[in-house]
Amino acid sequence: MVGAMMSADQASLGYALGRLAGAIRFASPEMRKVASFATVADAWRAYRRDAGIGDVGPAHQPSTDALSILLTDDPRRDAVVLWLAAHGEPAIADAATVVVRMVNATRGFETDALALLNAAQDAVAQAAAGGPLTGACGVAYVGPDHPLHGLARAAAAVDLLIHAPDFAEGSGHEALLPLPSRSMRHYIASEPAGCWALNLVLVARGIVPQVTGIVPRTAFRLDVTDAQRAAAVVDHSTHEALAAFTNLERIESVLGRGREALAGLSRNARAFEAWTLLAALGPTTRKQLMRALSLSRAGADIQARALAAARLVGLETGGLVSPALPGSSPSPSASLDHGPLCAAAADLDIAMAEIDRLLTRSLDKRN
Repeated sequence: MVGAMMSADQASLGYALGRLAGAIRFASPEMRKVASFATVADAWRAYRRDAGIGDVGPAHQPSTDALSILLTDDPRRDAVVLWLAAHGEPAIADAATVVVRMVNATRGFETDALALLNAAQDAVAQAAAGGPLTGACGVAYVGPDHPLHGLARAAAAVDLLIHAPDFAEGSGHEALLPLPSRSMRHYIASEPAGCWALNLVLVARGIVPQVTGIVPRTAFRLDVTDAQRAAAVVDHSTHEALAAFTNLERIESVLGRGREALAGLSRNARAFEAWTLLAALGPTTRKQLMRALSLSRAGADIQARALAAARLVGLETGGLVSPALPGSSPSPSASLDHGPLCAAAADLDIAMAEIDRLLTRSLDKRN
């Protein structure tokens, strides 16, 4: 009965991964580029899930935007994007490099974390079929063209890493919390181990394209059976693959909405490029747009105003630019693109475009 249930789950996972692979294969170059940005953003969310919340922010308080790769206060974000920029396949490395520039990332991983990443890279490179988890998942001998080949490589890497002290997950325990009149039992989760490192390597290598965090921490548990670990891996992977496909559909819809809204703004061509970043990465700031698009501060303001005028974003305090929900009517700051000052605004646009062109040429020469 258990074998039949696993077979059905494998079929669901294979279908989800196959459908995702087909969508990526037939996606436009523009869509793939935006999807790579989204993968980097999702890699950060998976990292925080696997590595824990950490001690971040003022007085070690959690960031209010912890899951936002652009707005989080967590200093580990810098390390994640710097590492992906240095070790990712070209599409991931390029997207991570832009994010590095947007957030001005400077601090990489410490020595202990780099050791985990090196071990995970070695495991992914050396992993061979035949381990207990690959066998329990039923993917020990799938070929490179099989939809589950990426899962097989991930499971084989787990088989190599699970007995390493820094990767094996604890089971957590119950403790008594003393109260004035009685004691209350509460569960204390185990400290996160090295699962985050393997998931980051899988993203960097593109083992399962567009899917992040495919390996759950349960896969590294020593206190559960191989069958239980396999069931957790297959169920979790199916969930992540379905989420990745849904995200691709969302991105396609969002890009279409932006393309339609900005169709008449030919002189604001960079506005759509800014919109692609918002579609993939979520809320950003004008300063981050300035860095990403190599614009002047005024040039970034022009793009933000163009998006606001098209009712694609809301302009908030602190220079925050947030995507607006479809059909909503944000109240953007007064735009100079219409009204008695529109001619002056057009002249300003031309001047700023020339400045932006010169800035871009200067940056290219430096690089």
